[in-house]
Amino acid sequence: MVQPSTGMTELRTLVDILQSTVDKLDETMASRGQAYPSLDDPYSVESEAPRSSPDVLALCDILVSAAGQLIAAARPTPTSSLLTALQFQTSACLRAVIRAHVPEILKEAGPKGLHISQIAKPTNVEPNKLARVLRLLATNHIFKEVAPDVFAHTRISSILDTGKSLSEILEDPEAKHDGTSGMPALFEQLSDYSMKAAAYMPETLLDPASAITGKTAFNRAYKTELSSFEWLKQPENAYIHRRFNMAMEGTAKMSVPWEVFEGFDWQTLPEKSLVVDVGGGVGSQTLTLAKKFSHLNFVTQDTEATQPNAEKYWAARFPEAISSGRVQYQVHNFFEPQPISSPAMYFLKNVLHDWSDNHCISILRHLRDSAGPNTKLVIQENVMEYVCEDSPLTNPGISVSSATKAHPSPLLPNAGQASMFTYYIDFVMMNTHGGVERTLPHFCELLADSGWKAISLYKGPPGGRGKIIAIPQRVGVQVSGML
Repeated sequence: MVQPSTGMTELRTLVDILQSTVDKLDETMASRGQAYPSLDDPYSVESEAPRSSPDVLALCDILVSAAGQLIAAARPTPTSSLLTALQFQTSACLRAVIRAHVPEILKEAGPKGLHISQIAKPTNVEPNKLARVLRLLATNHIFKEVAPDVFAHTRISSILDTGKSLSEILEDPEAKHDGTSGMPALFEQLSDYSMKAAAYMPETLLDPASAITGKTAFNRAYKTELSSFEWLKQPENAYIHRRFNMAMEGTAKMSVPWEVFEGFDWQTLPEKSLVVDVGGGVGSQTLTLAKKFSHLNFVTQDTEATQPNAEKYWAARFPEAISSGRVQYQVHNFFEPQPISSPAMYFLKNVLHDWSDNHCISILRHLRDSAGPNTKLVIQENVMEYVCEDSPLTNPGISVSSATKAHPSPLLPNAGQASMFTYYIDFVMMNTHGGVERTLPHFCELLADSGWKAISLYKGPPGGRGKIIAIPQRVGVQVSGML
């Protein structure tokens, strides 16, 4: 009898993982009386809720990881490499339909869809070319072709809709993303500004001078000496800047709402403890915490330019927290000395990944200089995992806990396709800001160089953020890199 090949065994194992995981998912949804979202149903926060619970997310991650690995194992090798080289076409097509307002046009058309001639008419786009764009996306389940040259929404494409009417957008195209969820702005931003920078990543990587000058792929792509943040503020980039600000709101909305609560017991902080949200934007994360933990006080710190938006944000959502003084907004540049000394906590969410190590050390040292002996530093960011089995995400002296169990063999230890978002975002940070999504050892080294000691890590679900807790280094301990 011919023994099955290693390749065939792998295929069968992956199929078994898929089958058993779908069975568990079916049982879970049935026990709750919930329906799993269909690709044909339009996206809404309410319909997505069943898929957002931690246990369901964990099962979905296994499915995505196994399905991605099954495709890699089944597809001919040259085809896999060829399709990888061509992935930029999908990003370009995504941006094209957003700029042509196709999501809003098809929303108004309803489930029966609309002929390409009518889809293209409002923006005077050549119908045949737009049909080709939509066909490529529909092959990826982004839109669907319900009849020849007739297209309609799928669940994935419906999230590209700003929620505005076509007439409202055409009346003021520059304000297209203002007052929206921010998610369409995020998708347009990534497939425009970020993708153009990515095209110059290899040249920047291979240029020895870039390591000395700190110039990024963004600098090379846009032929500018300005940093990406400075470039956005130039008058000629007003639309891109507005879109960027809304994209940041979209990023926040894509996080699961319970993420900030995980990995640290906020109830252990004493009554009236002060939490400083450093670089907290308008204070969206502070709002979530302030509503949940009424015994805590908060200060959100960010730039003077952000303050008017922050005031509007809180006035609309939780004005009593401001009027009572329990929540305050403070203008502060985190590259300057920290004005609040000895709080219970300095909280940083998605701050350090925007910056190089040297910049991060500057931020963290200012916090260390103002920290009290009992001040905690909580960093909520992507914590990158290694892709090899013999390098677990551990570090001497660090307590590590996880939101999910390890994935079954032969799935990749880092969850493969289920965690791709974090690896993509790492390159967005590198290409546009010179920033980094860091591994745990990298974080520990950065903290030690800044006078902090990492004591624990909570690993979120694949693609989710981790939470690192650090305390001030003890007096007399030699700190690497300290001046």
